[in-house]
Amino acid sequence: MQQRPVEVLHRAELAQLYQIYAPKLLDYIRRYGASLEDAEDILTDVFVAAMEYTSFSTLTVQQQQAWLWRVARNKAVDLYRRSRRFSLHSDTFADERTDGVSPETLSLKQEEQELLLRLIQELSPEQQKVLALRFGENLRCAQIAERIGKREGSIRSTLSRMMNLLRRNYHTYDGGGSSRGTT
Repeated sequence: MQQRPVEVLHRAELAQLYQIYAPKLLDYIRRYGASLEDAEDILTDVFVAAMEYTSFSTLTVQQQQAWLWRVARNKAVDLYRRSRRFSLHSDTFADERTDGVSPETLSLKQEEQELLLRLIQELSPEQQKVLALRFGENLRCAQIAERIGKREGSIRSTLSRMMNLLRRNYHTYDGGGSSRGTT
């Protein structure tokens, strides 16, 4: 009986969070290339997951917001991996400052980012997960190792090999890096 009022309060809090964050989360999910319908489905899944997460209401507002964004990103990436259709929209980079930057420079930067994305897609799912945890969630090697059940040294080696592979392949696809004046 005691749990019911807590559950109702939890749902009321989630409804308030939904009103505040749903539009921003929807835009964020769309940047991962999801259609409007897919993005709305993911958004629903995010808030259902929040309702099912028993400790959600004990998190601070900032932790709740971070949790919502992390789950939205993970679900969008999962959708992308399942469908293997990913289109970068020009608004993906709309948040970046473009004052005084030529259209050619912006186009080159977008092409470089698309190339890097394609190279990351060639990595194994486990490598992609390690990369996402390290650079997407800014976790340290020890935290990644703990999360996926491997030794820290193994994670460090995996990251080092991945970064070297990405650099090598990037320069191969990029024509040896000549556009940046390297050899």
